[in-house]
Order: sequence, then structure tokens, then C-alpha cells
Amino acid sequence: QEVLSKLHESDRELRKRAHASLTKKFKELSRQLTFVFNTVLADKSTNDKLRQYENWIDSRNLANQTDRETVDALINSVTGKYDLVQRYYKLKRDLLGLDEMKDYDRYAPILKNEATIEWSAAEEMVLNSYSQFHPKMGEITKKFFVNNWIDAAIKPGKRGGAYSAGTVPSAHPYVFMNFDGKIRDVQTLAHELGHGVHQYLSRQQGVLQSSTPLTTAETASVFGEMLVFQQLMKELDDPKEKLALLIGKIDDTIATVFRQISMNRFEDAMHTARREKGELTTEQLSSLWIEQQEALYGDSVSLTDEYGIWWSYIPHFLHTPGYVYAYAFGELLVLALYEEYTRHPDGFADKYLELLSAGGSEWPEDLVAKMGLDITKPDFWEQGLASFERMIEKAEAMAEEID
Repeated sequence: QEVLSKLHESDRELRKRAHASLTKKFKELSRQLTFVFNTVLADKSTNDKLRQYENWIDSRNLANQTDRETVDALINSVTGKYDLVQRYYKLKRDLLGLDEMKDYDRYAPILKNEATIEWSAAEEMVLNSYSQFHPKMGEITKKFFVNNWIDAAIKPGKRGGAYSAGTVPSAHPYVFMNFDGKIRDVQTLAHELGHGVHQYLSRQQGVLQSSTPLTTAETASVFGEMLVFQQLMKELDDPKEKLALLIGKIDDTIATVFRQISMNRFEDAMHTARREKGELTTEQLSSLWIEQQEALYGDSVSLTDEYGIWWSYIPHFLHTPGYVYAYAFGELLVLALYEEYTRHPDGFADKYLELLSAGGSEWPEDLVAKMGLDITKPDFWEQGLASFERMIEKAEAMAEEID
């Protein structure tokens, strides 16, 4: 995790060294990892046959309370818009002043320094954003600050990352994160408090139905992050800071939507190949990986030879086969919901809180249907993708103005 974070640094040489360091270790472990992957793939194939699942993804869809038709609509919509990713990375290449965009350049920031934000200002920002959307959301969020339900201070020995622990309905949620005063940290705070609000509201469903499937688990968190992002965009005065914030948001959306779907396509290829051809070599797995990555990035990013082994470090492939599409599901669901909110704000916030309060008591398509939206249709996902395209258009216009 510490080395992966270096890929977000502004120093290109540091990014390159981090990339080389990770690749070296992946290659050293490639024999063991290839064996582990093959074993997990074979084990899943056996389980699917015994349980009479027609397709490798069916058991995951059932756990996610969705079906193959809905997931296929999502996948086809996203893969049909890979050109947006390629268009964006060509813009980012120019903003970074690079002749060629390498795979280790994708998450580079376009500004070296960001303004430092005090904890009190971050608290005010999140509370204002949540309260303006719905007073009840503001009230619940305030409980986290007033009652010290957040551990955000950086301390020796504290683990990295961020999460909201919902535990059981009889106990309040508790947010863990590391706040370092960066704009990204404010968005992380908003994200985790979104989870916290969701967990707090859904407690009424009881221990069996308060938790949500993976497909809707990120709804409140990403929506909360979007509320704060929009406020930050309004409050920032420096055009360069504003553009940097927008670029960061686009980077995150690509990582959550497009990259995850490309990984789903790799998973599909690898599970299918293992079932049809038998045990796979490291080179075969790498070939399947690169094929999907090239489809995603086209000529906008030059993939290094070393990047071929980067399938081997993704833990989701092993601990929860089929997991990754849920990220794209959640992100595009929120983009479409936010789009609906901007178009028809009257009564939206009340219906949204009802959706969160339902927890996992109904299937996602039934919950979202109450918002007047149909997630089983490609049109729904394309609404979220259209919102993402407007982000790119805005970034292009802002970059032109700054030049």
C-alpha cells in the first residue's frame, strides 16, 4: 500500500521507481501467485458445477442481489465508452507536459502543492454539504463529530486506509481514517461519513437486513463525496486548484468505473480460459490482462512490458471472485442519482433517505425504482456515463482557459 501510494506523487522518477519496485516483487512471486490463481479458479469451477450455476459470475450476482441482464447492461455501457478514458488521458498528458503517458503516470497530480485544510474547516465543509442536502443527514453527521465517533488523527503504528465500521445495529457506526489536511482527505471524510449515515439509518432494519449487498454498499459514501466535491468546486478561487480537484475526481471515477470493468473483463477471460483450457501459465494470464488493458487505454497510455504482471496483486480476484464490477455499479448509480437530483430536486432528498433507511431489505433494482429509475436498462447507466463525459468537457474547457 505504501509503495502503491507513490504512484500518486508528482515526482515522475519516484513513480517510476515505485513501479519498478512493485514489478520486481510481483515477478519474484509470480510462480506462487500463478499457482494460487489456478487453484482458486479451479475451486470455483468445481463449486459452480456442483451448485449448477451456468456462468462463473452467477453466484456473485445472486450475492449482490442482481442478475446477469443488469450486470451485462452495465458492462456493455462502460466498455462502449472506453473512448472517454482515452480522450481524458490525452488531455492529462498535455497538462503534465509529457511526450508519452506511461502506465505509472495515470494518477500523477497536475499540481505539486495543495492548500492545507484544517480539521475544523473540513468538519464545517462536510456538515454544510450534508445539511444543505437534507437536515436529517446533517444531524446524523454531527453526532459523529460531537460524540467522537471518528478516529482521524495520524499516529505511529496506525494502519492506512479508511473505513466506517457498522458492526451491529445496536451499536453506532465508527469512522477510521488518517487526516493530513489535503483536499483528498476532506473527500475521504465525506465518503466515510456517507457510509456512517447509511449504517446509522439502516439500523432500523435489524441485524439480518441492515447490511447492503456490494452493489449498493457505496451509494451513500460516493453520493456524500459528490456533495462535498461540488461545494469545494464552488469555494475554490484559484483556477489551477479547481482544475486539479476536477482532475483528481476524474482520475478516481476512471479507477472506480472503467478500470474495474476492465478487470471484470479480465476475470471473465481468465475464468473461461481455466475452464476450457485447463491450468494457465503466468504468460497466458499476463496476455489476457494486457489484452483488456489495451482495450481500455488504446493509444492514450503506453503500457510498459512490466505492466503485464500487474494482474497478480489484485486481492479481489482471490478473496471474492466477481467483486470488482460492484465498484462501477455503485459509482455510476450515484452519478445517475446525482444527475436526477440536479434535474428534479423537489422531494429527491426525502426519497434518497428512504432508500438508505431500507438497508438490504429489498433488491437494488426495487429500491432504485422508488426513485423513478430503472437500473436494468442501459439508458440508466448511460445517464451516469453522460455525467462523467461532462466532467471531461469541463476539464478541457478549464485547461484551455488557464493556457
